[in-house]
Amino acid sequence: MRIAIVGCGYVGSALASHWHQQAQHWLRVTTTRSERLVELAPLADDVQLLDAADPDQLRQALETTEAAVFCLAPGGSRQVDADGYEATYLRSMEAVAAVVPQLPGLHQLVYTSSCSVYGEATGLVDETMPPQPLEPHPRILRDAEELLLGCRAPHRRVAILRLGAIYGPGRELEPRFRSLAGSRRQGDGSSLISWIHRDDVVMALAWAVEQGFDGLINLVDDEPISVRELVDRSCRAAGLEPVTWDGDITRPAEGAGAPTGRRISNRRLRELGLELQHPRLPILAALLDPGAELQPPS
Repeated sequence: MRIAIVGCGYVGSALASHWHQQAQHWLRVTTTRSERLVELAPLADDVQLLDAADPDQLRQALETTEAAVFCLAPGGSRQVDADGYEATYLRSMEAVAAVVPQLPGLHQLVYTSSCSVYGEATGLVDETMPPQPLEPHPRILRDAEELLLGCRAPHRRVAILRLGAIYGPGRELEPRFRSLAGSRRQGDGSSLISWIHRDDVVMALAWAVEQGFDGLINLVDDEPISVRELVDRSCRAAGLEPVTWDGDITRPAEGAGAPTGRRISNRRLRELGLELQHPRLPILAALLDPGAELQPPS
């Protein structure tokens, strides 16, 4: 199959590496950064510098391909404002919607979205729950999804994977949360966060393309964890001072997690036969297997 990966950051480059090792597909990858062209060259048959929001550039990148995977992410490590989200996600999906009618050979679109589109939903949330975001960032992600879903046609399938928070090699959780040791945090930390390992994202993306999947999937692991439990266990495992929580608030601080009581369901993932390599965070796995102790940082 001839496949394009649009966006080769943390997830996209891992997906490219996975397919390169398999050597079963012709692969084109794109990046927004010229300095990464040499780095990505060994992973693909073709590497292109691309602004995915530019319809002309995007059409050229998708020409001759049968499937396209969109692993978009804003550049840099700082918190991105709503304008940055619009530029990355909404403008890119507008470009996709504009060019796919001109690409009859492109029959599969796969996109990494986020469970944040569920917004203020509470209780057990599966793919039948309509998105109800109130904040600007998830509203933009929802609008981008709708544009892509509008690209469906009798000969074209659209798969959207709504991801939990991603961790994995180079993005380990415990060191990040241990940095909060001894601090005072707003609220009670009860909001649940659903996580997913990068390698499981790669597995699901490859499956969606190769199986020709059409539809929505919540891509999260089996056990969400509260902010408080994750921070407290990380600090305790490292022998560090605990975090002090200020008490209840009616709404979690930005970035603190989903509304209290919301639990993202991955039942459909299981029904489709997808088995996670990392069904729970390492810190939770260690609780079930006393021999799998977390080691403090050296």
